[in-house]
Amino acid sequence: MIQALQSRYNALFDATIGKLWVTRLWDRVDRTLPATRQTLSRTDILMAIGLGLIGAAVSIWAFLQTNHAPDIHATFNLWFQADVTRSAENMVTTGGAHGRTSVHPIFSILLYPFGKLLTILGVEPLLAAKALVVMIMGANAALFSLTVRLLGLPRLVAAIFTLVFVSTAGFIFWSGVVESYPFSCFALVLSLFMMLRVQTAHWGWWMVVSVLSLGFLITNWVFGVIAMAVRLKLKPFLTILIASFSLVVVLSIIQNATFDKAALFFNPKPLLRETQFLQPTMEAEGTYEEGWQPTSNLRSLYVTTVVGMPVYVQQQTMMHLATTNQNSGFPEGEISPLIAVAAWVLLFGLGIWGAVLRRDLRLPLLGAGLMLLMQTMLHLLYGEVTFLYSLNVMPLLILFASCAWFIPWKPVAPVLASLVVVFGAINNERRLQQTVQVADCLSDFETVKRLQTWETARHGLDFDPADYPELRVDTTDICGTKTPS
Repeated sequence: MIQALQSRYNALFDATIGKLWVTRLWDRVDRTLPATRQTLSRTDILMAIGLGLIGAAVSIWAFLQTNHAPDIHATFNLWFQADVTRSAENMVTTGGAHGRTSVHPIFSILLYPFGKLLTILGVEPLLAAKALVVMIMGANAALFSLTVRLLGLPRLVAAIFTLVFVSTAGFIFWSGVVESYPFSCFALVLSLFMMLRVQTAHWGWWMVVSVLSLGFLITNWVFGVIAMAVRLKLKPFLTILIASFSLVVVLSIIQNATFDKAALFFNPKPLLRETQFLQPTMEAEGTYEEGWQPTSNLRSLYVTTVVGMPVYVQQQTMMHLATTNQNSGFPEGEISPLIAVAAWVLLFGLGIWGAVLRRDLRLPLLGAGLMLLMQTMLHLLYGEVTFLYSLNVMPLLILFASCAWFIPWKPVAPVLASLVVVFGAINNERRLQQTVQVADCLSDFETVKRLQTWETARHGLDFDPADYPELRVDTTDICGTKTPS
């Protein structure tokens, strides 16, 4: 039956789309990477396993730090407006609220079997969710090391840039709480890996790339689509695109019938509601006090993602108190963040130059550049705390930074990368500790307790925060932080 459908599809394609000039132009591009390009050996796999263990260890350490503020995983929005409570619940139970599947199409149905298995084995539900994050962050580090190796970096240099990846603020902060972004990060890294892989991949692997990139976060489908466009001719590209989308639709329907309050991602109504989180919209409605500042978004995406900045407290939409670093500056009296940022900015700039010089990988690097551009355009507008989305851009940044190895002065790249690792890790560890302390302090506020009670019962309780002005809090000087002027 499948062969018959394939034959009919091939005939239809050849008779219609196959005759178009666009198809001829698409297929004229040579998408095969030279056989002389870097391939992976057993030693590379072993190195990746070791670096993956380091990534998992960093995640365990980060969870040990956030454990000092237990309410982080019991309170909505406390950690950079992250939905840690919902994310943890969605991984281990079919109950609760799975409504964010409107933008995370099959997150629940993909992860629930693994979370449920751990709970059946006797692991406490929250610990099971944390274990899944630890494992995926280890996988992210391992797969990223193989990806930069495919760029043509020597093993030692590839290892150094993987340590840059692991030491970033994005990795450290989001490996210590339960959220969906570590999993969407895996889909991104997998897309990059497949795009740089020399061998022609079986169509099944491209199905996995497309399903995961769409399934974990709807806007991240662009990663899978671009990766396939770079490596596939038009007929297999459209075939896999249609098949993977159809599979996600089917899984979404099953998820909708199985999980409480799960939403269908192809329903336009929930998607349209996402426009309420556009910064210009929130500014116009008076729900975003700091206002739309595109330069702050760019700094958060390209710098704070790697070298974290101090947190402060902000009262955001629906009056939630949350930690944020959207507009904070360098901490006073510390030299490590200055060195880390200077080394990072120079390294990234040299990496862009190196990517331009790397002509034999021009098509994959153009694809990665397009991915970065799309994420930049999205988060110039979307979301109150841009740092929340750092794992959706950070692997791309480090990938381009690693291309600094291809400039004429090769030793500069590992030296700068080492500075980012050492001084960036020192800074990011301090920022993590500070954020945990501030979050723990905030959890004692009556505003947080009241709004958390409402969030828990929000489906059966008519609550408008505007009716409770006493919930407003002066965040200018709170929990040892000061709002940037």
